[in-house]
Amino acid sequence: MIAFIFAGLILTVLIVELLSLKDPMEKVHVSYELNMKLTEPGEKITLSYTVSNTSRFPIFHLGLSFAFGSNIHIVGDKKWMERHVSSEITGESMDYTMFMPPKTTRKGRFQFVIDKRGFYRLGTHYVEVGDMLGLRASVTSEEGDRPIVCTATMSNDVSDLDVLGGFLGDISVRRFIMEDPSLVVGYHDYTGYEPMKKISWLQTAKTGKLLVKQNDFTLDYNVAIAVNMERHHSAAVELEEVLKLSRTACEVLEEKRVPYAFLCNGDLGDAPEGFGRTHIGSILRSIGLSNGACHVSFGELIDRCIANRGNNRSYIIVTPELDPEGEAALNRLRSFSDHDVCVLYAGRRRNDSK
Repeated sequence: MIAFIFAGLILTVLIVELLSLKDPMEKVHVSYELNMKLTEPGEKITLSYTVSNTSRFPIFHLGLSFAFGSNIHIVGDKKWMERHVSSEITGESMDYTMFMPPKTTRKGRFQFVIDKRGFYRLGTHYVEVGDMLGLRASVTSEEGDRPIVCTATMSNDVSDLDVLGGFLGDISVRRFIMEDPSLVVGYHDYTGYEPMKKISWLQTAKTGKLLVKQNDFTLDYNVAIAVNMERHHSAAVELEEVLKLSRTACEVLEEKRVPYAFLCNGDLGDAPEGFGRTHIGSILRSIGLSNGACHVSFGELIDRCIANRGNNRSYIIVTPELDPEGEAALNRLRSFSDHDVCVLYAGRRRNDSK
C-alpha cells in the first residue's frame, strides 16, 4: 500500500515537473512604463512593471531583472537595495524572484536617476522561469523600448542669474510703463504687491476675494535667445556650459511669462516665439539630444537675428568665448538693437549685458 502511495506521489511530481517544463516563456507576460519622457540629471524616475502568469499552472520560480547601463543608478532604501540591486562592470540591475500561482499578476515599481545628459532607451529586462524541481531554467531577454531624454541642468552660477535678473528687470519696467489700462485680458489673485488702482472691485464683489486686473500692453515686447554652438576648441565642458545657460535663460523667461523665440547656429534648431510647457519642452528635448554640432558661423547667426528683428525685440546671446571676429559680430547686433543685448558667456566667469 505504501509503495503504491509512494509511486503515486512520484508520478504526480513527474507530471507537474513535465507541465512546468512545457513552453515556460509563453506563460509569462511582462509590461512596464516610465513616468516621464524628459528628465534632468539627478531627477528620480519611476519604472512601474507588471508580471503576469497567464497559464492554469503555477510558476515555481520566476526571476525578473531590469538591467541599466552606465550613467544610471537605482535608488531606494538601504535594506531594499541590498536585497534587490546588484552592480556589474556594465551597470546596475534590479533583480526580483517570486512564486506565481496560476492566473495571477504582480505589480511593482522602483526608482532610478540618470547622471548624464543624453538620449536613452530603457527597460531592457531578463526573465528566468524555473521548473518545480529546480533542475532546469529557461531565460529570455528583451531590449528596452522606452525612450527618455535627459536634458541639461540649469546653471547655478550666481553671476549668470544676476545678469538675467537685471535684464528681466528692465523688461518689467518697460512693460509696466507701456501697459494699456483699457485692455483687460483677465484677472488674477491679489498678491499684496499690486497697486490698489489695479484691483477690480466688481470682480472682487462677484467672487468674494480680491482680484487684480491683468492688462494688455500697447508695446509688443519680446525676447529672442540666440545660442552660438561655434567653438574654437572642442572642450566638452564648454559645450555643457552653453547648454546649461541656454536652459537657464528659457526657464527664467518662462517663470516671468515673457514670450521668446529660440535661435541657434547648431543642432539645437530654432523655435518660434512663444512660451509654455510645450514650447520649452521641445527646446529642452533638443538640448538633451545635442551632440554639439555647429552648422553655420556665429556671424551668420547674428546676421539672421538682424534680418528678422522685430520692433522692441531684445536679445539674450549664449556663447562660448568669442574671437575678434565674433566680438565684431556681437557689436554689429548691438548697433541694430533697440535695447541692451544680454550676453551669457560659457567657459569663463564674466557676463556682459551692454
